[in-house]
Amino acid sequence: MANRNGGQMQRTWPQSPFARYADDAVVHCRSLAEAQSVMQSIAARLGECGLTMHPEKSKIVYCKDSNRTAIHPNVQFTFLGFTFRPRAASSKHRRRFTSFCQR
Repeated sequence: MANRNGGQMQRTWPQSPFARYADDAVVHCRSLAEAQSVMQSIAARLGECGLTMHPEKSKIVYCKDSNRTAIHPNVQFTFLGFTFRPRAASSKHRRRFTSFCQR
């Protein structure tokens, strides 16, 4: 099912890159409105197949970093055992900044 729906995802939301593995997926959206629309679309498609999204694992996460500083209740997620969240980092010029990455 994942292979068949991956093509549908690319056709329906070509501006939203995504990564998937088995029954896990991450979709990158440009706005909260787009993320909500994509999430509703995925939930509807899963419903057509008799499936549901896990209510605790399915969420919209704000990728907070030095350039994106808004406040959002979810700023981290785990995908395939890796936790992605805002982290302190240093540039090659030793300037400190916040990066959204995994460690």
